[in-house]
Amino acid sequence: MKTIIAIFLLISFIFSQKNDEMKTVEYVDINQFMGKWFVISIVPNRIESGAKNASDTYKLLQDGSIDITYEAEKDGSKKMIKQKGTIVDKKSNAEWKIQMTKPYIPLMKFPFKIILLDDSYKYMVVGYPKNKMGWIMSREKKMDLNVYENILEDLKSFGYSPEQFVLIEHD
Repeated sequence: MKTIIAIFLLISFIFSQKNDEMKTVEYVDINQFMGKWFVISIVPNRIESGAKNASDTYKLLQDGSIDITYEAEKDGSKKMIKQKGTIVDKKSNAEWKIQMTKPYIPLMKFPFKIILLDDSYKYMVVGYPKNKMGWIMSREKKMDLNVYENILEDLKSFGYSPEQFVLIEHD
């Protein structure tokens, strides 16, 4: 019963979201973007709060969609979530819709907006409408503190507060 209530609340939350006008980066070289990204910091959410060693791996499929595998450790066990990304803005490649495929959640697609991206694709930030979620990610498990603080400063222009973000532990 708790699972049904949780799913209902999640569906209600998602459908209550209106697509905002959060500015994305001008262009993402989708091939260069593919690969493994470590989750450095998040705006806490139900799925990822308390996780460690979190990462996303992105793989471009022949049909143009993106296979996404989230892996982390939480509550003493390894977790994996499979997702499918669809590029919405094909001019910039910076705005996607994400659908959960394992566990499968039909009819729900989450916004995915790449709002900051290092020129060398060493770090990036994914924003979310109304700043209810956010992810700072890096190609490496650790991020230089000065780089991290500069990202937090840059995120203020998107309406995020640095205090919203919580670091993810990596072994």
